[in-house]
Order: sequence, then C-alpha cells, then structure tokens
Amino acid sequence: MIFADMDRNQIEEQDIDPRACRALWCAVVEEQFQLAVSPKMADRPAEISAARRWFGTRDFFMACALAGVDGAWVLWGVRHHLALQGVA
Repeated sequence: MIFADMDRNQIEEQDIDPRACRALWCAVVEEQFQLAVSPKMADRPAEISAARRWFGTRDFFMACALAGVDGAWVLWGVRHHLALQGVA
C-alpha cells in the first residue's frame, strides 16, 4: 500500500495550482505593506512595528521570491513610502 492510499488528507503535487500559490504570497506581501505603510486605527502599534521590521528580512525576500516579484524593488518602494511619511 502506498502512502497516498493510507492518508487521504495529503495533497498531491499535481493538485497544487502555481497561480494560487503565487497569489497567496502576493497577498502576504501586500498585507504587510498595508500594515507598514497605511495602518488602520484598529492595528496595534506592535504589529505595525513588526510589519515595518519584516521588510528586508530573509522571510521577506523568500515571500517575494515565492510571489514572483523582485524583493529589492519592493523593499525600495516600502522604504520610499515610509520616508515620505517620516517614519523611516
């Protein structure tokens, strides 16, 4: 008996949609960008600070790679927005 037959909760490689995965990682980067650059009144200061620190980290560059975007370009844009706001 093969493993896939033993555990039906497993996702097989052919079932993964690359466009959906890319959209997921784009959403991660976008959410962090919105939190860092345009926080809402309900956002906690610690979450805003963490989002701003996230940009430029190894995890940030990994998320950008998985999203299919240039991390250096995104980082420049974030730093530019934050500088315009007088935050960075």
